[in-house]
Amino acid sequence: MQKKNGKVDKKLKKICEKGVSLIEALVATAIIGIGFIAVFQMVQYSVRSIDVSGERTKATYLAGMVAEDLYSDREQEKESVKFIDYLIKNPWTLKTAQCGSNTPTIITNFSKDNAVDNKTDKWTSRMAKDYLKCKDATSQSKELNVYKICDTGCAVTKAGEFDEIYVGKMEMKLNQNKTKRLYFQIQ
Repeated sequence: MQKKNGKVDKKLKKICEKGVSLIEALVATAIIGIGFIAVFQMVQYSVRSIDVSGERTKATYLAGMVAEDLYSDREQEKESVKFIDYLIKNPWTLKTAQCGSNTPTIITNFSKDNAVDNKTDKWTSRMAKDYLKCKDATSQSKELNVYKICDTGCAVTKAGEFDEIYVGKMEMKLNQNKTKRLYFQIQ
């Protein structure tokens, strides 16, 4: 190629300076879009994971609260019956028929004359609120059962066990039938 006053050089420079073609721009946009979608999915998964973990932690704390209350007031009486013996005959349960608005009455003033009623009211109050997320109300329930283990004459017997042992089981059925159980020795 001959140079005529630098016109060929200018044409070569213009050919090299065309920039990004339309197809290249679309491919780059698609790659960046896929990257954003991947990042959003990772964020969504991590938020869901944190949410589930938080719900399990709250259920653990509420079950622990019940265990601590029962352990601390096990000797309290209602109608001349110890708290733990009362719960053997009358297990505490809370079934929520609906989420949110139809939960049991929230009690804020625990002013009954015995610890048994005050504690059961406290548990009902704490677990009836929307502390735990409620997706499927038909599967939501919370139960406290107390079992007495002894040598003879108890619902649960163990040969050679001369001391009475009380064991509590707090069971919370959460969303999608996931159950949180806490077993604890009371005495």
